[in-house]
Amino acid sequence: MQYPKHVALIPDGNRTWAKELWKASLEWHLEGFQRCIELAVHIFENTTIEVFTLWWLSTENLKNRTKMELNYLFNLYKRITENLYDMMRKNHVNFRVAWDKSGLPTHLVNFLEEKESEFKFLESSRIFVLAVNYGWQDEILRAMKKLNDSWEKINKENLEKYMDFWWLPTVDLVIRTKQKLAKRLSGFMLWRIWYAQLYFTDLYCPQFTVQEFEKAIERWNDSLESQNFWK
Repeated sequence: MQYPKHVALIPDGNRTWAKELWKASLEWHLEGFQRCIELAVHIFENTTIEVFTLWWLSTENLKNRTKMELNYLFNLYKRITENLYDMMRKNHVNFRVAWDKSGLPTHLVNFLEEKESEFKFLESSRIFVLAVNYGWQDEILRAMKKLNDSWEKINKENLEKYMDFWWLPTVDLVIRTKQKLAKRLSGFMLWRIWYAQLYFTDLYCPQFTVQEFEKAIERWNDSLESQNFWK
């Protein structure tokens, strides 16, 4: 089986899953985080995937979620890296954040920046990316402002230099959970997924196990073989 170079995950459906099961409030996010941690470990321990990008908070989420929920999420962002430290050191996995820092608490920004510095393996192409307070329109606007301030010529290459994901390979596979309620991309990495395969599953994020992830990889392989057949 072949593996894509860059996989991105939109982990949707935590709250819907919790409501359907009458779970306690905020428990949905913890379950979803645990699945994502398991996926990250599997990806970097058992596959040749180089980059795994996880979108956990959009710019819209930051505006629409309650203060209590956001504070809970901000603490979870610290825990997700804590549970991956040993694996990342062992496999030389870089840690990077794609974000708009404005609006995020200082303690979280400082923490994530420290982890970016700590997990920096220049000889390695393996990268775990956490997208926090990220939105594609926001990314473009921020990049355009930086380009304008630089007085550089406006072109594709110069604009990309100021974008959150400019240093990453383009995405090969985008996975989104909760298809039956959200079969959309919601403005995720649109500049970098222009030729990616899209995989939508009806499962909610807490239900999306390593085994389900491998089904998405199999689907990607089938699509790849089909493309090669018609060349």
